[in-house]
Amino acid sequence: MKGCLSIILKTIIAILVFFGLLHLGVIDFIKDKIEEHRTNIEQKAEEEDVVDLSGIDDEYTVDKDLKVLRNRMIIAEHQATGQKMIMVEPRSEDILTKEDITSGNIQQKLDDIVKKYKNKVVKFDRIEVTKRGEFKGINQTIPYVKVNAEISNLPIKGYEGILGVAELENGKNLIVLSVNQSGKYSQIITDAFYTKVK
Repeated sequence: MKGCLSIILKTIIAILVFFGLLHLGVIDFIKDKIEEHRTNIEQKAEEEDVVDLSGIDDEYTVDKDLKVLRNRMIIAEHQATGQKMIMVEPRSEDILTKEDITSGNIQQKLDDIVKKYKNKVVKFDRIEVTKRGEFKGINQTIPYVKVNAEISNLPIKGYEGILGVAELENGKNLIVLSVNQSGKYSQIITDAFYTKVK
């Protein structure tokens, strides 16, 4: 009986303390501080560059800190040829991996991605893997597939280029692309750009 009374008294005291803190605004203050700390951490992570672009020449224009469908992106353009180099830090790690690139089912994976995003920003009609390879860039060897694509909602319909996956220092995937209109793609431009990305 004495033990039960002690538990009841402790419970009543705990409830009174909780409501007292709530009344004084201490609980809301703690919640606000936790939320503020979480927001600061997220903003700091967002402010950090995905990769180091300080070695990139003036022959490229670079737009960084872009976001498309909540994925962080960097887009560089080789001014003389219009070839674009695109780096995407996906919010979902399973969109595309190195294993996907080197596996035998990469065509199926790309077809699935096209179906999943067919009503989004870029409308792919077709994407076809034509060959595989590797290139040096971002301080590593990056596996890639060469692709041809048809896109219905852009002025130029046919594109070719490469699609690969690199690994960032934090262990996350970085999807790397280099594309130009059909017949104008150059692997030399791709290699020259990505070897200067750190």
